[in-house]
Amino acid sequence: MYTSCFAGSKCSNTQELVDSALQQDATLVQQKLQNRLTHLDQEKLNDIFLPKVAVSGKSGYLYASAKLQSPEIVIPAVANIFPGITLAEGALDNNLNISGISVQAGAEASMLLYSGGKVKHLKEANKEKDHSENILMEKSREDVIASISKIYDQFALLNESANVLQKGKERLDIMKKTADKALGYGLITPYDHKKIELAQATLDSKIIEYESKKEVLTAQLAILSGIEEERIMRIQPRLKPIQFLTGQHTISNRSELRALDHAIKAVDYKIKAEQTWWIPKVMAKASASYIGLYNNHITTSKDIIPGAVQSLNWRPDNLQVLPLVQAGVGFKWDLFDGKEGKMLLRVRV
Repeated sequence: MYTSCFAGSKCSNTQELVDSALQQDATLVQQKLQNRLTHLDQEKLNDIFLPKVAVSGKSGYLYASAKLQSPEIVIPAVANIFPGITLAEGALDNNLNISGISVQAGAEASMLLYSGGKVKHLKEANKEKDHSENILMEKSREDVIASISKIYDQFALLNESANVLQKGKERLDIMKKTADKALGYGLITPYDHKKIELAQATLDSKIIEYESKKEVLTAQLAILSGIEEERIMRIQPRLKPIQFLTGQHTISNRSELRALDHAIKAVDYKIKAEQTWWIPKVMAKASASYIGLYNNHITTSKDIIPGAVQSLNWRPDNLQVLPLVQAGVGFKWDLFDGKEGKMLLRVRV
């Protein structure tokens, strides 16, 4: 394992970098949001059999006109029975007009009793989807940790290289001083002295390469973790040997394959859920309503019975229907779904 120290803070390990990177990784954040949506869908399915209660009301101006046609009236002896009254023969057309202020209010309760097995299959599909998403999130976490560890290892190796370069520079400075004196005393040739200068130039180039690599690694860690580059530049990791443990991971046990297996099962359950379209759905329903009509005006365009009952011109104070109660059990049975179920069978095959 490696240790590092940030300036102005206590010495810590790579946990800070890893934790910060797990919070910053866009893929992992998106997977977490998708998994939360899956949990919300599962909660909705768990609550789908709970009763639902709604209260509604509305008020406004109402105008309605209905055309009425009475049956043919044939009473040839009506004048003898009722003198002064004559009835027209033949069918009679009349318009009934109703206007006023309408008020409606009501409460309704409903509860799904049987979904035809669709909810059961959708729950299983969500469970498999949740397993698949959790495996993929674990794989994403492993990828983030591997990326941070790889860069951190490079950072540690680079830091060790810096120590080697520093010691080499110190030795080369001593050798150069010795070579300068030897050249002055004629103990070495100018060619031999040029070798020292070449070694020094090579060392300077490696130092420049070290600085550039450190800047690149620092930028990579800053992007992945979101920590400031100034703090990362002060990391001083030290290499220590670690013992690798052999796991039970095989190609067939890879996270991607296991996630794919759960995803396939989720799709199968969703197809089964859609294929229940032909099974009747049963629901219980109850409601209580109030209907009121105020400032009414009820009229007819013609006499109700010509010569006997005149046209209607009625202004009642109000008309009320209370209570209007309904309760019962209903079902819905789709006999033909436009071949959607047949298409799902083809997709599954």
